[in-house]
Amino acid sequence: MIEKVAVDSFQMMYRPRTILTLLCVMLFTMTGCGDGHPNRSTVTGTVSYNGKPLSVGSLVFIPVGGGPSAQGKIDRNGFYEMGTFDDDDGVIPGDYKIMITALTSPGGSGLPEDAVNGNAGPVSVIPEWYGDLEKSGLLVTVVADKANTIDFPLTDDKPKEPATK
Repeated sequence: MIEKVAVDSFQMMYRPRTILTLLCVMLFTMTGCGDGHPNRSTVTGTVSYNGKPLSVGSLVFIPVGGGPSAQGKIDRNGFYEMGTFDDDDGVIPGDYKIMITALTSPGGSGLPEDAVNGNAGPVSVIPEWYGDLEKSGLLVTVVADKANTIDFPLTDDKPKEPATK
């Protein structure tokens, strides 16, 4: 009799965990395999400056209508890939203002391995207006349900009006 009471108590103690586990599994299968974030589209491309690939820098996509921004790093070949919630998970479809920054040490080549001199501030290897959201003149539309390739051919010419890509 004591053994039966102990077994029943043991089963009663772990039954809520079993039910909770089953509920979690059911909830997960009903919601699908999504990550809980809005749908995103792949955005990749290249950034060049005066016809040459930019070898360092980063991009930020700021949604015109509000919402989460997306970020990307420029590699040594000028290639970038954007991410909103993760490094490369894409961008929520919509219209975006763009800012691009590319900093290196004074006299540096712009390569990521250039060390910034502790006594001197970093310098931009592209015109600084590209790093200002309101002055960059860069505006893009990310299209849903497709891979978006968006290249940014930057020059020394200051934009007069926002350019649509």
